[in-house]
Amino acid sequence: MASLSGKVAIITGGSKGTGLGIAKAYVKEGIAVAITGRNSEALASAKTELEHLVPDAQVLTLVADNKNHDVPGQVVAQTVDKFGRLDILINNAQEFRTGKSVQDITWDDMQATFESGFFATWRFMTAAYPHLTDTEGTVINMSSGAGVQAVPNHGAYGPNKEAIRGITRIAAKEWGKDKITVNTINPYVASAESERYEREFPEVIAEIMKGIALGRIGDAETNVGSLCVYLATEGGKYMTGASFDVDGGAFIRP
Repeated sequence: MASLSGKVAIITGGSKGTGLGIAKAYVKEGIAVAITGRNSEALASAKTELEHLVPDAQVLTLVADNKNHDVPGQVVAQTVDKFGRLDILINNAQEFRTGKSVQDITWDDMQATFESGFFATWRFMTAAYPHLTDTEGTVINMSSGAGVQAVPNHGAYGPNKEAIRGITRIAAKEWGKDKITVNTINPYVASAESERYEREFPEVIAEIMKGIALGRIGDAETNVGSLCVYLATEGGKYMTGASFDVDGGAFIRP
């Protein structure tokens, strides 16, 4: 792979789970990362972990709630002010409101899900666009098989993730002239959130595990992080508007 050393990435929701796994893969490649999250202690712990992994890692931590409309512009500005550029945007942060049938979903569930997910993704993309045109950058948005496969009891989360896939495809066509690639990843990897969900809904996880062709849950750094690395390299820059299922064959589709 071509060297990515010196590039700069924003990873929303980067203090744990999938986001932290991507951050680990990125700092190993010499990419400076700005990671966001709502909890300052979790961010500090993630920064320590990343710097232990790569002692000279460049890590900026920013306390941010994606539901705040001003956050994307602030995060992008602070990142560029710190590192001087922006090459990669990873939209990963998301509130996880599930476990309800469609008729039981509240307006608060819908609003929190879409504000933290789809609308924040759009706002971050818009804020990052001028900088990504300068660097012929990379956007990677996290979607989910919950939307692609219409998983029951995900009536707020699934449609929100499908909306993210939709805007990704449109941006890929519009931004191709700027040599910006825009893709989505549908991950199923172990995280604090997946572990919480397993405790609350063991029967749902048991059914999901039956359908995973490889019979195991993936690893955030090894499986998702490595793909995020590749998509930012010269080799990966000929793929755009695509949706990558990183789920062990849980949702094999045409």
